[in-house]
Amino acid sequence: MKRKILPILLIITIAILGITAATPQSDTINTIGSLMEIIKEDYYKDIDDETLIRGAIDGMFKSLDPHSTYMDPKEFKELNEFTSGEFSGIGVSIERKDDRITVVSPIEGTPAHEAGLNTGDIIISVDDTDIKDYALDKAAALIRGETGTKVKLGVIKADTQNTIYIELTRTIIEIESVKYETPYGRKAEVEIKDKSIGYIRLTEFNEHTYRDFKKSIDKYKEENKTGLIIDIRNNPGGLLDSVVNVCKLIIPEGPIVHIDAKGTKNDETYSSELKKPPFKLAILINGGSASASEILAGAVKDSKIGITVGTKTYGKGTVQNIMQLTNGGGVKLTIAEYMTRNKINIDGKGIEPDIKVEPMNPQNNLITLNIDRDIKNDTIGLDVYSIQQRLINLGSDIVLDGIMGKRTLKAVNELLQENNLPAVSYLNKDTQQKIIELYNKNIVDKIKDNQLEAAIKELQKIL
Repeated sequence: MKRKILPILLIITIAILGITAATPQSDTINTIGSLMEIIKEDYYKDIDDETLIRGAIDGMFKSLDPHSTYMDPKEFKELNEFTSGEFSGIGVSIERKDDRITVVSPIEGTPAHEAGLNTGDIIISVDDTDIKDYALDKAAALIRGETGTKVKLGVIKADTQNTIYIELTRTIIEIESVKYETPYGRKAEVEIKDKSIGYIRLTEFNEHTYRDFKKSIDKYKEENKTGLIIDIRNNPGGLLDSVVNVCKLIIPEGPIVHIDAKGTKNDETYSSELKKPPFKLAILINGGSASASEILAGAVKDSKIGITVGTKTYGKGTVQNIMQLTNGGGVKLTIAEYMTRNKINIDGKGIEPDIKVEPMNPQNNLITLNIDRDIKNDTIGLDVYSIQQRLINLGSDIVLDGIMGKRTLKAVNELLQENNLPAVSYLNKDTQQKIIELYNKNIVDKIKDNQLEAAIKELQKIL
């Protein structure tokens, strides 16, 4: 993404109001001006020019694609904060897909992640406001807010028709985009017994990713590691320059990504000049790996420097240019499609892994259970949903709907009785805590990351 200053807002405003010299489009401009006057005079509520102009601008961008949008000064400031790696909100990447506000991926360790928002979830309301017709950045602005304030989301869970309502507390989102296993510093994310293999998790591609990634691989070079696992599962993407610079450190000489813009003179290819890559690679991917993440996965797959392991990626193969306007706002405009090293277009298609491995646990993205009330019959809430997730993982045949009913209570009592504990008529706080303990004992302590294990095994074959 690149930024440049353009006096677009002034041009758009003058055109919409019809205050311009005669042009071939003057009839259309006059029509828009006339419509504004009719609305202001006859509409049953008072409405100002600013609201009408914003509606017209949003309409223009809505006719393009889900990723092109206009941002007012506040929204543009929030976008810049996001790409800098720190902002206030709940920590979720969203896009407008199939005319709905859809979760691309939650950001690890944030309120959205802890609440169990996942790829494919549809956000239908924010604080009881229906956002079906909202532009992407308008919806994002509504979800964001001041640190410490609460926001209520209505969510249709992916691959279901179940609607749940969750309340989250906004916080400062400090994105640590690079996490790695090393004896020199941070606590290991994972334990890899093969000392010739390193592990790095990239949570997004922001302004600091290249710097921190380079530090990580420099340490691994010092340790004489020959294999590297890069985990980009649930990485929603980020800055084009960031992922290109990361690729230049690990991808062999040749194209990284091709940018196919309007007119061949605007096409561009970003390339690596690396004669001898330092590692053989295994890239972990899933449905939450999008945009810049797919550039990395595609470069590895096409260059044969490594393998991709996991499930098919999200399929966002377009490039957006960010342009600042004279009013302090901005425009995010899709300016090109990108193709992988071998000129494969992945937009709407995604990247199939070399080694397909489904996650072991279908309800692995668990909602945190906040034990702050008793749960009785017909209680509805995120806490009930959280308990139902765990019961399903333990084998119970119940509906995941966030409503405490007879079947859910029966499943709880079956779990208690299997562990020589008395049955209950409702779930008090002690019972909820016991469910967590039993779940940890029976499931969490036994769950393995089978995708990571497959990546280790496959990487060892090519070292």
